[in-house]
Amino acid sequence: MTDFRPGRPLPTTDSDTQERQLYHAQRKDGAWATMAREANAWQWRQLHGGGEDGYGRGSWREMQGWLAK
Repeated sequence: MTDFRPGRPLPTTDSDTQERQLYHAQRKDGAWATMAREANAWQWRQLHGGGEDGYGRGSWREMQGWLAK
């Protein structure tokens, strides 16, 4: 069985992203997450659970901090 990774891999810089494109990345704890940008706000969600910390909305920097957890 393979991991489900929707969208494209998240680029390393915000300027390399496209609006309304679905991306995926792995959090530091190993969980996979998806994210998308609309205007200047990012929305992200951890796949398969995550509890209260399983989703969020904010800047590129805030999302990078969430991914580092």
